[in-house]
Parts: sequence; structure tokens; C-alpha cells
Amino acid sequence: MDKILAVKKKKEFSSLPDSLVVLALDKSKGEVKEARAFLRKYFGVFLTNKVLKGNDESVLKAHLSTKGRDYSYLYEQLFSGVSGPWSVLDLGSGVNGFSFSFMQTHGVKNYKGVEASGQLVEATNTFFKDKGYLGKVYCEDILNFSFLDTLFPNIEGKKMIFLWLVVDALEGIKDNASKELLEYIQLHMAPDDRFVLSFSLQSLSGKSKFNVNRQWLLNFLEGRFSIEKDFVVAGERVLRLRKT
Repeated sequence: MDKILAVKKKKEFSSLPDSLVVLALDKSKGEVKEARAFLRKYFGVFLTNKVLKGNDESVLKAHLSTKGRDYSYLYEQLFSGVSGPWSVLDLGSGVNGFSFSFMQTHGVKNYKGVEASGQLVEATNTFFKDKGYLGKVYCEDILNFSFLDTLFPNIEGKKMIFLWLVVDALEGIKDNASKELLEYIQLHMAPDDRFVLSFSLQSLSGKSKFNVNRQWLLNFLEGRFSIEKDFVVAGERVLRLRKT
């Protein structure tokens, strides 16, 4: 517990769920400095002043994982061919809640997000409150299935489940973590729900391209989901899936 507190003395990690700090300490063999470096790679790198001080959609252009997205085009592609209304469940939501106005035009009525970074959770919830949007983000580890067990049953109607650019991070944090989460999602989806998964084809800076297709991931999805949409936008491959 002392080492958990030591890691969380840094403001950027102060509100992370203890479960993630424990994983980082396990990875670093108990070294606090190395645990912080590990967490910074997956969480701290996104917490720039422009992101933390933003209070409107401009945050989307400041955050490293969303700045290249054309949300009008992205959601037009994602929601085409399916009818709403929708409830969005965004796992590892980051600042994606700031794009809620774009979702609304495609029949999204409410939004729930799960995000480990308390600073992003606070900023997004303040945004929802100020705008009067029906949405909420929870500060929690998306691998905490006990928490997800309380969340899934309380989402009304058809769900559109988002998992943006999370798979690679999950694999870095814990072996087979992404497979565990994908199996959980598939188990808890209704036939009319949809699942959106994306992974990056380039580095965060956009300067380096990745010549990979995540074949292990596509193989794992086969038999569990059917692919309805498969497209690339801003160096990000996006799949819209349905439970088989």
C-alpha cells in the first residue's frame, strides 16, 4: 500500500484506480520510479495543459489520440445502415465524450464512459453538465469486470460499445487483457447491439506508419463477432462488429 501511495503522489497518477497502479508495480518489480514511467506511457502522455484546461470540443484537437479524427465523417460511417436510438458505452473513453454533439446527430440519446484518468473524467463530466447533455464518465479500470457488471444492466435500449485505440495498451498492461475484455463484451452484448473497435496504423505523432494488421486480433474476433464495417480514418483502422 505504501508503494501505491508513493506512485500516486504524482498529480497525474493521483486518481488512477489502485488496480492499475498495482499492475504497474508488478511490471516494474516494485520500483516506484519505473512504475510511474510505465503509467506515464499509457496515461500521463495524454494529460497536456490544453487537454486539462479545455472545456469544449476543441479538446478533441488537443488530445493525442483524437486530434486527427474527422468526427463528422467517422460517425457518419459508423452509424450508417443501423437505426437508433442508441446508448453509447465508451470503454477507455479518454476525451471522446467531448464529441457527443456529433453522436447526437446519429441518434445517440445518452452516453456512459469508463476512464482511468480522473482528470479526464472530471473534465468530461463538467462538459456534460455545462452543456446539459445526458452523459456521465466513471473513473474506473475497464478490466474491473465487477464494476462493468453493475454498469451494463443499467444501460437502456440498444448499445453502441466503443473501444477506441485501447487493445494495444491493454496488451502492454497485462497479457491477454484485451482478449478477456473482448470476451466479456461479447458475452454481455444483445443481438441488436454494436461494438466498435479501433487500432492505430501509425505512431501517436503520426510520423511513423505501422505495417501490421493485428492478425491475432482478427483471428480472435472471428467466430465471436461479424464485421459489418471496416475502414481507415486518420491512420486508425475502425471495425464495427455485431455479435454472432
